[in-house]
Amino acid sequence: MGAVIGLVLAFASNVFHVEEDPRYELIVKNLPGFNCGACGYPGCSGMAQGLLEGKADVTQCKPGTQLTYEKVRAILKGENPDLITEETLKAAK
Repeated sequence: MGAVIGLVLAFASNVFHVEEDPRYELIVKNLPGFNCGACGYPGCSGMAQGLLEGKADVTQCKPGTQLTYEKVRAILKGENPDLITEETLKAAK
């Protein structure tokens, strides 16, 4: 009986599997992590989801800095956020 239930659960997990956008974790990692809600979302994970859905703008993140904004914009464009540093921002001005 347990084996049958296990097979049903394994099948169901494959059928109902939801793909997560790989950029989601990168965005959450590059947001400040205060989970303050000042952006209008219930924390940084909600903001990340809003950004991916095109419903939010990164500048809504009040504790974020220009570096934060540029890194998140790079992620949304599919670029490497690690290439953006304080020095590259200063050089671009």
